[in-house]
Amino acid sequence: MLQSFLGWWLSLFLGLQFTISIPFITLVIAAYYIARYVWELEQVPDLPKKAVFISGCDSGFGRALAIKCAKAGLTVFSGCLTKQGEESLQSETRGLPLLTCPLDVSKDESVAASRKFVDANLKGGIKLWAVVCNAGVFTCYGPDDWCTIDDYRFSVDINCFGVVRCAQTFMDLIKESEGRIVAVSSVAGRVSGRGSGAYSVTKYGVEAYIDCIRQETERWGVKCSLLEPGAFKTALLDKEAMRKRVDSRFDAMSPKKKEAWGTEFKEWFIDNWNDTMHNFGSENINIVVNNYFHAVTAKYPRCRYLCGLDAVLFWTPVSLMDARIQDRIFDLFTGIKDVLPADLKKKLVKKNA
Repeated sequence: MLQSFLGWWLSLFLGLQFTISIPFITLVIAAYYIARYVWELEQVPDLPKKAVFISGCDSGFGRALAIKCAKAGLTVFSGCLTKQGEESLQSETRGLPLLTCPLDVSKDESVAASRKFVDANLKGGIKLWAVVCNAGVFTCYGPDDWCTIDDYRFSVDINCFGVVRCAQTFMDLIKESEGRIVAVSSVAGRVSGRGSGAYSVTKYGVEAYIDCIRQETERWGVKCSLLEPGAFKTALLDKEAMRKRVDSRFDAMSPKKKEAWGTEFKEWFIDNWNDTMHNFGSENINIVVNNYFHAVTAKYPRCRYLCGLDAVLFWTPVSLMDARIQDRIFDLFTGIKDVLPADLKKKLVKKNA
């Protein structure tokens, strides 16, 4: 059936008769990926004449990318949230073309100050070539019923509006250099699971924003790329940090609501979430860093980079399935039916009685 459809489609649009076979389809797919591998090897010239601005360089992906770019000869402007992050990065990169500046992507004035810093230090014919919107927070607190609008507002202001602030602040320089805007989303920007509402909302927003500006800026020669990492064992997935986030939200609820959910369910949620993410998670952060670097330096960057085997083999295929099938798959992986909220357990007992 697929062969017939493809043959009909090519005949309709090309006005030719095609007989499609499985070997032919396989050959076309193989030829595409071989060609893509070849054209993606080509790098943009004159890296020492180019600069990159990276947010969220205190640790993790941003810090590793800043060091990699500086070693490749790019001038790097590294935005750090903390003074400790700045000093640590400066100490590690002495002798490299890397400058740090304070940056809180949730504040307009901080992002504006970073622009002034970049303008003051772009010298010797160096142009701003890329902006990498990497800064983010992991805002999974538990079920939506445990969260407040302030939790969502905090998450959106950093993870989504932080991307918009940085992109808009430097867009004129990127248009002038015909450069790059690169942002990190997540597999949570493709599919949303239980307990991830405040986080997934922001990642869907980043996906929508970059898709939009990619089309709007294309005529200026600007290329926009999204990274969609799966689970990586950075500080974002720290087990104790996850416990503190959930406990803080659960403890802030009214006694009536805490009783309705029950501490048994809360403890199960924390342990299940941590175990699931760490079973999926990879310790090889270079997968993400190398994709970032390719998006910045390749002549033909991708529009989307899937980072990690779980992103390629699990999350992306699941995102294409019917929503009801997605739900059942998540049921299977999380064992959600093993432990019930206290009020639901009482309701079912009463119903069965």
